[in-house]
Amino acid sequence: MNWAQLIAIARLLAAAPDYGERRGRPQQIQLRKAVSAAYYAMFHALAKSNADTLIGVSPPFRGLPAWTQTYRALDHGFVRGQISRGLTAFAPEIQDFGDAFVALQEKRHRADYDPDAEFSRSDAVFLIDRAEVSIRGFEATEPTQRKAFAAHVLFRSR
Repeated sequence: MNWAQLIAIARLLAAAPDYGERRGRPQQIQLRKAVSAAYYAMFHALAKSNADTLIGVSPPFRGLPAWTQTYRALDHGFVRGQISRGLTAFAPEIQDFGDAFVALQEKRHRADYDPDAEFSRSDAVFLIDRAEVSIRGFEATEPTQRKAFAAHVLFRSR
């Protein structure tokens, strides 16, 4: 999954239509799916970073079953728990990513599972922007920081 494409889809969903009776107002289903896509952009950015930093980034590594296994090992609930335990040992960009990840996960749960949830267009755009900025900051951190974060969100501490 390409996180940038998920962000682009989220932006399209949150955009106001130029025609018809809904002109200027996206439907709630569009806004809800935009919020969900923004969260999944963060999730897949993290999954890819984990696999790249722990297994390898070049094409031969990405073809290994271990790369896919590492990518798929990311668990939504476990990540949330690990982030909630604190990120003070990590760079500010990773701390920001973690905070945004938890916030967007909560909004995604509302968007996907709460039948009464409603989002304004400005709320959805804010969350999409937050996801994109957080991902870009996360990706700009040192590989050693991202590798340590991968271990933090994938493995139990004993």
